[in-house]
Amino acid sequence: MSKTFVTFAREELIARVAMAEERVWLASPFLTAPIAARIADAAAEAKGGVLRLLTALVPRSVQAGVLSTTGLSVLLEAGFEIASIPNLHAKVSLVDSDWGLVGSGNLTGTGLGGEEGGNLELGVRLSSGQRAEAAELFADWWEAADPVTPDLIAAFAALPEFSSSHEQPPPVGEPLGLVGDPGLEEVLAEDAATAAGRSYWIKSNYHRPDDAQWWHRNWISDWRQGPYEIGDLIVLYLSARDGGPACCPAVVEVTATSRHDPEWVRSHRDVGAADRWPYVTETAVVGEVLPEAGAKLSVIAKNGQSVQGGYCSISRGEFELMVRAMLGATHVSG
Repeated sequence: MSKTFVTFAREELIARVAMAEERVWLASPFLTAPIAARIADAAAEAKGGVLRLLTALVPRSVQAGVLSTTGLSVLLEAGFEIASIPNLHAKVSLVDSDWGLVGSGNLTGTGLGGEEGGNLELGVRLSSGQRAEAAELFADWWEAADPVTPDLIAAFAALPEFSSSHEQPPPVGEPLGLVGDPGLEEVLAEDAATAAGRSYWIKSNYHRPDDAQWWHRNWISDWRQGPYEIGDLIVLYLSARDGGPACCPAVVEVTATSRHDPEWVRSHRDVGAADRWPYVTETAVVGEVLPEAGAKLSVIAKNGQSVQGGYCSISRGEFELMVRAMLGATHVSG
């Protein structure tokens, strides 16, 4: 086998799709029309198989231009089935049983790279056992996803760019229930060495009644450089502003160091947020409860003023008190 790691995956992916006989299973939250056209042309050369794209059809991605409705239509016309999970963030390519790639790159020009350049991405070719395991996981996700139809694509294509006043369709599909009690209980039960190797924080945020579990987008933003390190745990606090619940309903783990990236915020949220909170920290959800039933800051003798700067550090003992209070609340179903 050639080198395990892949930095620019475009030509290898297209070549594999063109040789497919059994399946082409792709997962990517972002897709551009030119890449969709290349994949469709390659699939037309293939001998057959099941063609599937798993994506995240949400308004903000379409409005930001990172998920092309034209590209989705091109793949549908090429025979792809398309389904959506709104909190999908994985980038996976599985062709037949003998090739698989997992990496950071989306199905976009910058994500897959090419002669015109692209993002600095890294992927890894999967071993035989890993391909089988990834296929099982993809199949489970597919069963839980909602189908994307031509009518849905047309509705999203009609959206204007970032207009909060325009009536938007809801995201397609339901976020997978990958958190809740088990994640919170597991972090309480971790060994002392693991617990001591983390730092713990409370991060203040605004409640979003239109997106009550927004932390499934897997990133947070700050007005200044976040002090968090990879592996740190952050308790999210929803302030009382605009009728918010003034409680802590979720815990997330830091997966990348904080970076100044207003373009990311602009493409994933809105222009005003990019100006006010331009520092991005990518995260993964550990556990959650219903927003209205989260733990109060008073559990650890703090209040809203304690996080006026955006965040504050807490001890492991304080963190455990907050998590136990969350576990005593009404839990998220599923």
